[in-house]
Order: sequence, then C-alpha cells, then structure tokens
Amino acid sequence: MRQSLSWLAMGALMLSSVPQSGCVDDPTDPKTWIKKLGDPREGKEALSQLVKLKNPAAVPPLLELYKKNKDLEVLKAIGSFKDKAAVPVLIEALDYSEENYEQAATAATALGEIDDNSSAVPLSVTLAKPLSIKTRANVVKLEAMKALVKIHKKSPPAKADADKVVDALIKLLETSADDQDFALNQVSATTLAEYADPRSAPALIRGLFMTGRGTDIFQPCRIALLNIGQAGVKAIIEAHQRKFAKLEADAKKYEFSDLGKIEQKTALILGDLRAKEAVPVLLGELKKPKKGDNHTGALYALGMIADKATTKDIVAVLTDGKRDYQVRTSAAEALNLAQDTSALPALLNVAKTGDVVKEGQKYADVRLAAGMAYSRLGGAAEADAFAPVYAAEKAKAEGAKEQFAEYAMRLEVAKKCNRDSACYITALDDKDLAKQEKAAFMLGTFDKSVLPALTKKVSSKEPVVRIAVLFSIGKLADKTATDVKKAIEAQIELDRTKPQPFRLLVEEMRATLAMIGGK
Repeated sequence: MRQSLSWLAMGALMLSSVPQSGCVDDPTDPKTWIKKLGDPREGKEALSQLVKLKNPAAVPPLLELYKKNKDLEVLKAIGSFKDKAAVPVLIEALDYSEENYEQAATAATALGEIDDNSSAVPLSVTLAKPLSIKTRANVVKLEAMKALVKIHKKSPPAKADADKVVDALIKLLETSADDQDFALNQVSATTLAEYADPRSAPALIRGLFMTGRGTDIFQPCRIALLNIGQAGVKAIIEAHQRKFAKLEADAKKYEFSDLGKIEQKTALILGDLRAKEAVPVLLGELKKPKKGDNHTGALYALGMIADKATTKDIVAVLTDGKRDYQVRTSAAEALNLAQDTSALPALLNVAKTGDVVKEGQKYADVRLAAGMAYSRLGGAAEADAFAPVYAAEKAKAEGAKEQFAEYAMRLEVAKKCNRDSACYITALDDKDLAKQEKAAFMLGTFDKSVLPALTKKVSSKEPVVRIAVLFSIGKLADKTATDVKKAIEAQIELDRTKPQPFRLLVEEMRATLAMIGGK
C-alpha cells in the first residue's frame, strides 16, 4: 500500500508541473521573449533571442526598455534591426563625452545601416566635439564618418543638410595633427571624396601636404580632388602659383615653402585631371629654376594632359644636356604618357647617344629612360629602327645589354601585331612581362572595344603590367563603363589589406575610378 501511494504522489507531482493550458510558450514567437525583457533572470536571454528572430515587433518594446535603463546591450540590439523607428532614439544616443562614448559609437554605427538621411546632420555634429588626441572617444567620430558615407550612398541628404555635413568634415580635415588624432584627417578626406563638393577643394589641397604619425594623407586627398573634378581645377592652379594664403602659411610653419613640394604635388593632380587650362602654368614651371621636384611634377602633368602642342617642349627638356639627368628621365616618361609618336625620333637618338658624363664617368640613366619610352611607344617601324641600336649595345664591352634586350622584346610585339588589337589582346597573356606591359600600353591607342580584355588584366599580380593596364583604361573608359568600374572595385576589395606593392596599386585603382567617373 505504501508503494502504491508513493507512485501516486510522484504522478501528482509530475502533473502539477504541466501548464494548465496544456502547451508551452513558442520560442519562435517574439511575444514569448518580449514579456521577459524586464526579467532579471531571463532578460539577457530574451534580448539575445529577439535579435536572432529579427521580428520588427520587438523594436517598440526594446525602445521603451532602452529609454528606461540606457543599457548599451539593449541599444546594440535595437541597432541590429535597422529599423527607421529607432532613428530618434539612436540620434539622442549620439551625445557623448571622453568618459562615456560607447553608446554614441554604437548609435553612429547603427545609423549608418538605416536608410534614413535625417541622421546626417546629427552625425556631423559629433565631429565638432573637442577631444584629446589619444582618447578612445575618437571612435565616435570615426564611426560617424563611416555612417555618413553609407547614408550618402543610399540616400543623399538634401543640399542644406549636405552643406552642413561638408562644413563639419572640412573643419575636421583642416585641424592639425598637433591637435587631433591624424586618423581623423585621413577618414575625413575619404568621406569628403564621397560628397565631392567643390567647396572642400581648398581644404583637400592643404591636405595634400599634411603629415602625422609618420605618414601623410596625400592619396585620400588626391582621390577626393579627382572626384570633384573640373570644379576644383582653378583652386589647384592658384595653389600651384603660390596664391593660396592658407597653404602658404602651412608651408612656412612646417618648412616646406622652398622645397618644390607645392609645385610638384599640385602639378600631379592637374595631370590626373587632364587640366588643359593648366598647360601655360606648367610650361612656365619648366622655365623656372629647378626646385626639388617641381620640373618632374610639371613634366608628368604635361604627359598626362597629352596636348600635342607641348611635345616639342618636353622633347627640348629630354635633349638638353645641361638639364639635371633626373629631369631628363622624367621627360622621357612624360613622352610615353603623352603617346605622341612625333617624339619617337628624338627618343631613339637619345637612346643611342644620351649618356651623361660626370667627372669623366658615363652614366646611362637618360639613355635607358629614352629607350624604355621608345619601346613602350613605338610601333612596327620602330622595331626595325631599333634593331641596329640594340646590336650596337650588345657589341659594347660594358653596356646596357639586358635593358636593351627588354626594349627589343617590347618592339617585337609591335612588329608582330602592328595595328591588330586582337594580337595585342593575346600578348596580354604572354609569359614575358615586358610583352604584357607593351600590349597593355598599345591597347590604350585603340577604342573602347578593347576594354573587356584590359579589364580582365586588372587582377595582374605584376605591378608594371597592372599600372599599364590602368593607364589605358583611364584613357578609354568613362562613367558609362559599369563593368570596368565593378571589376576595379572588386579588385580593390581583394587587395586593400595586402602589403606593398598592393597598397600602392589600390590607390592607383581608386584614382582610375575617380578619373573615369568624371568623364
């Protein structure tokens, strides 16, 4: 009897543990977890489950809970829903201090994921807060700028709001590395590149010369100026002419006023922009005394602008034995960039006779530069003209046999292909890098029909080939070349975390995107 009572007691106990309704709460129903949000024991699990379910019904109760407890984990959960209903609360959470910044950083990140441009101005306000250089609270400004880029891409703010954003970014960019974390300058330049507002051109020009933490922000400022395009040319020319007061003050303060840096860097940007209105200024620079790399910058720019009327001026520099040999080598490269075949006779002559003699010693630098440019620019006829020059070089006891052999190899491709684009496309996959590079340069002299073949080579692991490919793409493509742009963007994503030389290639790919985007 005692045993039967024991079994009865156990059965009663088991039955008492079953809910009277006969069913348990459904774990896939957000209501199950919403009612547990305030529970001290189950609230954390409820929060986790609601985030996993991603049901928008959870957003209102989560917002109410956050208003009560201001808990960071609740704010993170709210942000994960990417719901516009959360925008007011997220904007309110942007208020921060150096001691209390995690919620503001979380809110900024979340706002970047929501397609709502009403948060653009509040995000820009966070950029104005004075902070110490090394404070971790700078993460708020960094996250805010990332969010501003995302918002601009998805749903650009109205002009009045965009102006406020740009003003805040300009102020951040112009703040010296002596007064703030230099990472903020870098990211502000990158963000301004997305907005491409001509009003930011002066600040970006100053940014070309800024340094901090042993690095500079030349490349992000370059990309931003290329995105602005023609609208920024006047300001760049004025800076080149030393008429930009703020830049001159920077140059005096940081002691680069007389080093030729201003003339060089502004010339490089003018060349990238193919700014023909800058030609008189650049030619004038070549007539001034050499100061650092001012002549090299002017020559690069003239080559990129490729105005045939300037070929004679570049040739004059190449053939002037009184010029610095480095400037003459830059002239040879400029002639290749200009791709004006009228320069070929001068290049060939310098390749034969252009040794530089110093203190009785011959140096082949200028000859080599001329031979390289000749082999990159030359066609079928030039292959024949170069043959005796190569033979003479091989006969020398001490010469540049290896380099001239490479030049002859490039010209072999020209002789074989002549004006057959299909032949050059095949040569893009030749086992010899010199032939690949030659094919890439030559394809830039055809029309847009060769763009698919060039685009396939954007992934080349060889810097010399990829640079030639990007150069030709920059000549042929324009903003309608969506497949080209997608391929370059994909390659940037693959290479952006790799070490040198890929970081340099990434910057050139970004520059190419900016160049073709403005056409």
